[in-house]
Amino acid sequence: MKNSEKIFLRMKENNGVITAREIKQMGIDKKVISRLLDTKQIERAKKGIYILPSTLGDEYFNKIYGKNAIYSHMTALYFHHICNRVPMIYDITVDKRYYGVLNKDKKVLLHKVDKSLLNLGKTKIKTPQGQEVNVYDIERCLCDCLKDKHLIASEYIKEAFNIYFKDMKSDSFKIMKYAKKLGIEKEIHDYLEVLL
Repeated sequence: MKNSEKIFLRMKENNGVITAREIKQMGIDKKVISRLLDTKQIERAKKGIYILPSTLGDEYFNKIYGKNAIYSHMTALYFHHICNRVPMIYDITVDKRYYGVLNKDKKVLLHKVDKSLLNLGKTKIKTPQGQEVNVYDIERCLCDCLKDKHLIASEYIKEAFNIYFKDMKSDSFKIMKYAKKLGIEKEIHDYLEVLL
């Protein structure tokens, strides 16, 4: 099988996307990519990400690819189908020492946390376009939304908690565990007391 065929096969498996990292892991020379770009058989979505011309670019995937970044707050709740509003601004959480390009991105509301809390509740989920991205689980999102309630309309937070506790398999223990680690145990306890 030719190298270009290997690339197309991998792209087909990845919903029309391949990364420079994957190409390197496959042992394929960069010249093959250059040829495919020159002949317009693939397109560069952004540095290190290539798509088929027929593929709708996945902005969610492209936005955090190659970064230690996690979709959070209302954006993550959208992925979990708790919020039906398509995000216009992406909530992304990073290490508080992060100073990369996301700081200047006007479509990103960047949340910075201590490194010890960054991976708390981290999981993976598929975007609407089918790419896998880092996202916080529902319980972490609810905690983050309540912690940063000054950034989010109160009716959105209330709606998210109501949906979670009434329509889903809720885990109060996990929420309280996260709340303790995030330093908002009292706020969560008071909120849940009113809600439940």
